[in-house]
Amino acid sequence: MAAGYKHHRMYAKPACGILLVLTTLLWLASAVSRTETTSPFQEGVEYVKLRLYSQAVATFKSILSQHPTNVDALFQLANVYKLQDELELAIETFNQILIIADSKNAEIPERLYGLTHLALSEIYCKQSKLDTAEQHAKAAVQNRPSDADTHYRLGYIYTHQAKFDEALAAFKRTLARNPDFSEVYEWLGLIALMQNQPQQAITHYQTAIKKKPYVQSAYYNLAKAYRLLGDMPAATEQLKRFHQMKAYYDRTYAVESALAEAPMNTTLRLKLAEIHLEHKHISAAVATYQGLIRLHPNLTVGYDKLGRLYMNLNMPQHAIPFFQKVLELNPDTVEAHVRLGWLYTQSKTFDKAESHLQAAIEKMPQLSLAYHGLAEVYTQQGQLQKAIEVYQHITKIEPNDDDAWKALHNLERLKKESRTTR
Repeated sequence: MAAGYKHHRMYAKPACGILLVLTTLLWLASAVSRTETTSPFQEGVEYVKLRLYSQAVATFKSILSQHPTNVDALFQLANVYKLQDELELAIETFNQILIIADSKNAEIPERLYGLTHLALSEIYCKQSKLDTAEQHAKAAVQNRPSDADTHYRLGYIYTHQAKFDEALAAFKRTLARNPDFSEVYEWLGLIALMQNQPQQAITHYQTAIKKKPYVQSAYYNLAKAYRLLGDMPAATEQLKRFHQMKAYYDRTYAVESALAEAPMNTTLRLKLAEIHLEHKHISAAVATYQGLIRLHPNLTVGYDKLGRLYMNLNMPQHAIPFFQKVLELNPDTVEAHVRLGWLYTQSKTFDKAESHLQAAIEKMPQLSLAYHGLAEVYTQQGQLQKAIEVYQHITKIEPNDDDAWKALHNLERLKKESRTTR
């Protein structure tokens, strides 16, 4: 590796893209083979999604004990080894797929064959065996020239070899296939810094951050670019954001490390989701709650958390099924009835809203919040007398409820005005 690259590497990305491989693995769960739909295979894939790697390994090994040339199971098993950082086992298993392909005794899906070369290239990158990585990356490009990931891997390798013209060409091909490939913009920014082009680096890092705002290295290197231009206020601001993202990363990493040792721990998963939400990383929070539900399908808190999250995002149609599931698991959950009452009111489905609010009142006759919701249902339907009666009841059970008194006076005035205009 060139000395200049070492000097400017700074907070460059890790040697291999684990998330890229995981994404590939999850894609293969549904697309790698139309014939591989057996329950054990899907069960193994589910274990991987939940990071239950020992169970995944056992499942895929069981499949392979009966069908040693099952390349779908071999690919999944190799990816699990890679995710566990057992790289030699991963290499050995990926190579089995190539051996089967070369033997002509089995048909290998074309995409899987290319992805096998791509995965081997990533592993050899992590081992700093860049020449071998380059050979596999070129094979992946040749086999799957339309896949952005294959061109990205070549660009990654060329950058580490300080072959910047080749890297830029490979990254250009990557973006032609996937303009939203955020990691490419980070590497383009790094190359621009190494070539003393800070203004160009700023543009690339800003694009990277816009497309994926939770990667700490982009903020650090953006600060460096601003410093090179002499813009210290902007550099200071980006360093501040870098430290925020680093703190976020450190907290999530700590919890995820603990989860690796105790993947069934509900408290840790809830904590991880809350950390994501604190940093407004909504997709990560949703994925964490979904993982909790898959692990504990009868645990109401996961459904409740997802329902609340979608409520806060003003996505009632997404929220409703989760609160329905809460009630399916525990019909006595009053809060779920109240929330469904509010959600159905929002969508103008008043009969369902009234039903849920009445159910909540039946279970907790003194719950003023449910009465407020019921009064709102009647008000929106123009049933002023019913709404008035509900607000009158609220003032009896909650004499200091100023909102109820105000609403009651307004409705009585509206009712009186409607009489006088007849």
